[in-house]
Amino acid sequence: MSKRGVQLGKSLLIAEKPSQAKKIAEAFSYKSQSGYIEILPCDTFKEGALVTNAIGHILQLVDAKTYDPIYEKWDVSTLPVLPNQFKLAVDPSKRQQFNKIKKLVMDPSISEIVNCGDPGMEGQLLVDEILVLLGNKKPVKRLWSTSLTKDAIRKACKTLRNNKDYENIYYSALARQHSDWLLGINATRLISCLIKERGFQLTGSRESSFSCGRVQSPLVALIYRREIEIENFVSHPYWDIYAEFNIEGKTYKGKWFSEGEEHIFDKDTAGAFVEYCIGKGAYIHSIKSEEKAIRPPQLYNLTTLQSEGNKKLGMSPSEILKVAQGLYQRSLISYPRSQPRHVTPEEAKLFPTILENLSKTPEYAALLPAPIKDISGDKRFVDASKTDDHYAIILTEESVDLSSLSKAEKVIYDMIAKSMIAAHYPDATYNTTEIVTVVDERFTFMTRGKQMVDEGWLTVFGKESMESDDEGEDDELVTGLKENEKGIIASIEMKEGKTTSPKRYTLGNLVKLMENCGNALSKEEKMDFKNSELALGTVATRAGIINQIKDNAKYIRVEKNKIYLEPKGRMLIEALKGNQYLTSPITTGRMERYLEKIAKEKVNYKQDYEKFVNRTKDIVKEIVETTIENSKSWNFEDLMKEHQESKVLGPCKVCGEPVIDVGNFYGCTAYAKTKCTFKLPKKYLEKALSPSVIESILTKGTSPLIKGFQSKTKDKKFEAFLEWSPAENRLQCIFPPKKSNK
Repeated sequence: MSKRGVQLGKSLLIAEKPSQAKKIAEAFSYKSQSGYIEILPCDTFKEGALVTNAIGHILQLVDAKTYDPIYEKWDVSTLPVLPNQFKLAVDPSKRQQFNKIKKLVMDPSISEIVNCGDPGMEGQLLVDEILVLLGNKKPVKRLWSTSLTKDAIRKACKTLRNNKDYENIYYSALARQHSDWLLGINATRLISCLIKERGFQLTGSRESSFSCGRVQSPLVALIYRREIEIENFVSHPYWDIYAEFNIEGKTYKGKWFSEGEEHIFDKDTAGAFVEYCIGKGAYIHSIKSEEKAIRPPQLYNLTTLQSEGNKKLGMSPSEILKVAQGLYQRSLISYPRSQPRHVTPEEAKLFPTILENLSKTPEYAALLPAPIKDISGDKRFVDASKTDDHYAIILTEESVDLSSLSKAEKVIYDMIAKSMIAAHYPDATYNTTEIVTVVDERFTFMTRGKQMVDEGWLTVFGKESMESDDEGEDDELVTGLKENEKGIIASIEMKEGKTTSPKRYTLGNLVKLMENCGNALSKEEKMDFKNSELALGTVATRAGIINQIKDNAKYIRVEKNKIYLEPKGRMLIEALKGNQYLTSPITTGRMERYLEKIAKEKVNYKQDYEKFVNRTKDIVKEIVETTIENSKSWNFEDLMKEHQESKVLGPCKVCGEPVIDVGNFYGCTAYAKTKCTFKLPKKYLEKALSPSVIESILTKGTSPLIKGFQSKTKDKKFEAFLEWSPAENRLQCIFPPKKSNK
């Protein structure tokens, strides 16, 4: 007991992941113990502290069958599933770590607990839900830090707040978790069962079911919309007219335009126009010259980092996030799952130190010191009102040897470093000129010129950036001309082009689409929503959602970074037609508005949570009712055939019918009709067999040489080809010829 009669004890810090726990401990003197890290007594923790960690979400909402055995079998008649109270269970693969946390939370020597989850909604929920499940009664505080440098952690540990101050964020996260479960589990079972009734094969695998959700389904719907636009697009030829003028002995070129038009869509008309204009008189109607300043790009948030990283590296958004997360865990950058593109004045105070450290790195030495020393007053970069619990992704004060980074880490680190350096450079400035020339008193031609005055921040990014900033204005600046000067057309020609279809989305611009869906909707569709309000998911979840529709549900495929809608994705959206709750970003926009309201609410967040979940239950009931009715007119025969053909790996070795991936094994599609039992395993002698290996066996008779097979005694590994043995009705290994010793 202390002199004041207060029981003293240790603090238990619960981090979100092992690497985070280690970073927190490293800010103090510590000892590694069995199952936790011990922070030794210090000014911040007088009695010392223990640090443990979750492994991401250790808990998960239980499946429907846990509430009632009637839900064991997927059946439309049992829908909707609407639990009165949501239940959590420990992820079986993380049970051991949960027990370690439980033991420490229950330890009598622990007097208070500190939630050290990531500074965001999921980080708050992830630790809080563990404490709720354990029935914790001990005081809980919150460590909230967007940086994992030692100084930032020490500062955050000295300014811990009561965890109840963040209870509104917890309830907002809980509302999202529960509403997403309600929509997802009901819509997935509903669509899957109804399409199965139309003849689609459900094998029990994730790939065969029709996964639905509040965010992923509208995303697939937007991709579907683009796919239809591309399919329905008809390319038309057009002709552009280019003339070279001779005005008072000075020559320049111009392109014909007229009231918003710049193409002629009839070849004969274009030809007649050219013939008519040969040798005709011309005069300069107007000359507009101005100096344009282009500001440095804003600092990165996760979306822009993923989008540009995809262009530079060809990596998916989830891969870019993984790289950024690794840099964060090494204390080299600030928290990456960030939406703002500004920093607060407090963070801006660190910029001189960060740039000073960069100046000692050979790769940046030539760019520093920067021309502008202080940007704290520049609202393009520094504005507390444009930040939330996070700020733009910036470097920390930690120095780094770039040779210690992987190729991807170097690129991402370099992007962030140069964005900060560029912010300390002046604007890039150009002189631009627009000349309108009139021919025969009635035809207008436009000439545009551009000349760089000061490279400014473009210097930081080099030649590539300067070229990409040209915006199609390739003509040199024309000088020495005056308005009303006269001359003639020296030459004229027409060039053929053709209209092009809308571009396919890439993985990089898909995250940008999700951040701002309003750009893909008409004004009528958007109603009263701003573009920025029509977002799908959050910066923290978008990469995972893309993976879900690509790798798990198989609604899309990616070829050379371009996104194509699969037949299964088309079936999903056509099944959901007329159901705006699951296909329109507007529904998600409304929900996000309310979730944000809960997160900002200081008093009534529990009641708002209840309202939100109850409203979701009403929506689910409506979805079930309307979709069952709409399904009576579904006809997916052609799409199902196309889907089946796209999944065929080869002919059955017994009956010749198609073989596909049916979940736990590769099997013959004729089983339902003829009971053909031909199947191939997904793992053979401890080696996973990919679809491409199976395809080779079925179509070529043998697999490629496969390394890593394990002997039956499991004491050695070997390599072999695989072939199907009709006599033994199984796979067999064919060993390659032994290499000669000669």
